Amino acid sequence: MRQLIEHAAVFNGTENHLTSDSAIIIQDDKVVEITDREVPADEFDVVLDARGYTIIPGLVDSHIHFSQTAPVATLATYRWDEYVLRSARYAEEILMRGFTTCRDAGGVTVGLKNCIDNGMLKGPRIFPSNAAIVQTCGHDHSGYYSDLSMDRQDTNKSNLYGFMAKADGPDEVLKAARQQLFLGASQIKIMAGGGMATFFDPLFTVQFTLEEMKAAVQAASDFGTYVMAHLYIPASISRALDAGVRSFEHATLMDEDNARRIRDTGSWICVCPQWGAGREVKRSKPFPTLLGTPVRRQKPEISYMVRGLYHQVELINKYDLNFVFGTDPFREECVQDEPRDKQLRDFRRYKEFFGSYRGLKAATGNAYELSKLTTFLNP
Repeated sequence: MRQLIEHAAVFNGTENHLTSDSAIIIQDDKVVEITDREVPADEFDVVLDARGYTIIPGLVDSHIHFSQTAPVATLATYRWDEYVLRSARYAEEILMRGFTTCRDAGGVTVGLKNCIDNGMLKGPRIFPSNAAIVQTCGHDHSGYYSDLSMDRQDTNKSNLYGFMAKADGPDEVLKAARQQLFLGASQIKIMAGGGMATFFDPLFTVQFTLEEMKAAVQAASDFGTYVMAHLYIPASISRALDAGVRSFEHATLMDEDNARRIRDTGSWICVCPQWGAGREVKRSKPFPTLLGTPVRRQKPEISYMVRGLYHQVELINKYDLNFVFGTDPFREECVQDEPRDKQLRDFRRYKEFFGSYRGLKAATGNAYELSKLTTFLNP
């Protein structure tokens, strides 16, 4: 079937302006041409007049966790099948908000992606990382200090359900990365530093040795793709740059040297603006773990991360760094938020940080450029 949308203003995802009075030609549900020439309407089965409307490409969320879209405090109450059902619901909601592609930054996505691809479920195109690779005493959502054997993976839901893959030493990291590629990962995710939503890895820790990171990069490179790394602090970012990591997730506390090196290597930053929600609050009591026990290592106040976010935005603008949009909905800062509310709120923040066109490009043309790093694994 041939369709024509005429008289539309169009944002193409790469330029800082709109075209006016454009025609979009669609053949069998695929856009085949966008033109400003006059197109005879009688050649089409369906003709839509878009006068007064603006058309943009499908949006891309480059950092999401389909299987972790719930407030931290309630995760312990869920069975495995409930995680799966929630991910299917949120996938359809994300698509209906106009996000036609998502890069999953760690989680159980094989079944969800397959069901979307074969038409059983509605949802966006997924770039899966499958399990995020994490070290012992790393950013893995461990719930408590166990007096049992460290090999008891069944004590940790993240490991049991396949959200995370624990690996120590270059050989284990290499094997874990290859396992994710076997499951269909389009890129590899590693946890290269501490975070705010876990309990036993302080934010300022550097995680994985240089050799371990290089093992993940080698495995990914051999399969024609790249590594994305969770990190916040300058030391973690520097080590990941040394290892050949190409996509820096969060990087909220980056410094000038990091910014220059990211620019010079042509690498990417995925800015997840969860800390800029205007809630500069102190945590007044220990945050519950997945198993209901209290935090034993305090995290910095959220206001500290908010200040870091605004400094990061300044560096991105100063050095004109490559960046993409991401939400990372599984965050303790958003305990009361549904992922749908957070995704839209965070996207609005991009206008404040980068202006309308650059903010839109982060979720369209920029994400397309980043996707090229997956070469023959590009879904």
